[in-house]
Amino acid sequence: MNAAARRIRTSIITTVAVTAAAVMLTACSGQNDADQKAAPASAGAAQTEGGGKAQAASDRHDAGIPPVVTAWAEAWNSSDPQKMAALFTKDGVYQDNAFQGTMRGTKGVADWVTMTAQTIGDARADIVDAFRDGDRIAVRWKFSGTETGAFTKDYPATGKSFTVPAVTIMDLKGDKIRHLTDTYNLADLLRQSGLPAGAWNPTAPENAE
Repeated sequence: MNAAARRIRTSIITTVAVTAAAVMLTACSGQNDADQKAAPASAGAAQTEGGGKAQAASDRHDAGIPPVVTAWAEAWNSSDPQKMAALFTKDGVYQDNAFQGTMRGTKGVADWVTMTAQTIGDARADIVDAFRDGDRIAVRWKFSGTETGAFTKDYPATGKSFTVPAVTIMDLKGDKIRHLTDTYNLADLLRQSGLPAGAWNPTAPENAE
């Protein structure tokens, strides 16, 4: 092979090598762009999946609340005596440990809701969670309302609101409540309402909020 032929061959090889390198660089650049565009989408999908799981967990929590508990809270929040009475057996008992009240029969249950509405403004039950074991249900909830002056004749209405944690135990007979017991701290309720809460009142630390 003469010198001229060798120069032509070398030129062709160099051109092919440069072209191949350029193609490879372009391909790599395109892949990087595709990866960058896909990454946010993947992250968004992961976030959506995570949000979906959280929503599903919330749905499972709501689904875990026995229907009678939801209906009980709705009866309190609407101050509807008949709606509450309909949840109980004819000889059902509603017992309030804080106020030491025991109401018997559907009429007594209805009267308890009426009495509460007359003494506590905006009385409300907000469910935290509930657990059922056979015919017994345990409910954690928050009892809130406003003092309207009916707790005691010695003090005028303070107009102050309260929110106290409460626990309720329901004993069922079929799909109705046979016996229900509410338990919460009456002293805490009165103290938040601006009323005397007994002979002993804890002194809050000076730096307490």
